[in-house]
Amino acid sequence: MTDRFSKLVQDFLTTYIIGECNYSMNTKASYSTTFHLFLEFMNKEKKIKPNKIEIETITKEVIVQFLDWLEINRNISLQTRNQRLSCIKSFYKYVQVNEPDLFDTCSLILSIKNKKVHNKIISYFSEDEIRIMINYLNNFKDLKKLTMVCVLYETGARISEFINIKLNDLNLSDNASITLYGKSNKVRVVPISQELVKLINKYLKEAYINYGEDYLFYSNYKKSYERSSINKIIHNFILQLKTEYPNYFHGSYSPHSFRHTKATHLYNNGTPLLYIKNFLGHSTISSTEIYASTDSKKQREEILKNAESIKTKNKYSTNKKDNLENWLKK
Repeated sequence: MTDRFSKLVQDFLTTYIIGECNYSMNTKASYSTTFHLFLEFMNKEKKIKPNKIEIETITKEVIVQFLDWLEINRNISLQTRNQRLSCIKSFYKYVQVNEPDLFDTCSLILSIKNKKVHNKIISYFSEDEIRIMINYLNNFKDLKKLTMVCVLYETGARISEFINIKLNDLNLSDNASITLYGKSNKVRVVPISQELVKLINKYLKEAYINYGEDYLFYSNYKKSYERSSINKIIHNFILQLKTEYPNYFHGSYSPHSFRHTKATHLYNNGTPLLYIKNFLGHSTISSTEIYASTDSKKQREEILKNAESIKTKNKYSTNKKDNLENWLKK
């Protein structure tokens, strides 16, 4: 890369993103991946090698073409496209402050709009399906996977939070809890039931092996799990359940479905949204409001219950109807 572009990118990723912002590892990785993909795009589509890129030649049109290339050639979702654009905009906000001569170019790039993403119906497990999972794993005596599923459900943890749980994060006393480290290194403590405490203790006693870093769950490679590994475990597990129980598990599920499930069950059982917000570690209540959508069990029951009290009386006489019909014909 040319000196100016190279220096700005490196300063942005190190001094700003790592030093000043102190973003999580996942966020840092997202920024790095975005720039790696941009260099690949410039090389393949624009025939400009990384060491020949000049920041003055990167226009709004080039960024839009890059985003379209990601969507078409890399087959990314609209959510991911918007995430890549967000990374680029953060970079150009940084450039705008530090390179005044590029102010106008930065302003044009910052004016690029996100693509509208249609809200998707959230797949979550019913309470019966959670019971089926637990019984299924109990019958197969898969203590580790049972503990993993129960921790995912009870804590409502994001997958990144889940794979980083360590022994020191466990409080298995009377007021039991697990400490989670979320986005932007935000810490929250979530309560867990005594049933889960007993299960964790049983797992630690009978199936757990500590390979030196004190993670609660280790992969078969004696390391902490990767996100992709947890995705694969849950995917294969749900496929088994769909085969065994064809009347259940009709949605499209992922490890994140346990988080959706816990929040939905809490809401359906009367937990205020503010409490659910804090439990999930959302920064704003608007992120939590998806669990109060019109397809929720609680709202459906309330609507149907109140609809029963609405009575309509036909006060419009037959003669008036006939007169209206004649008038419309004329």
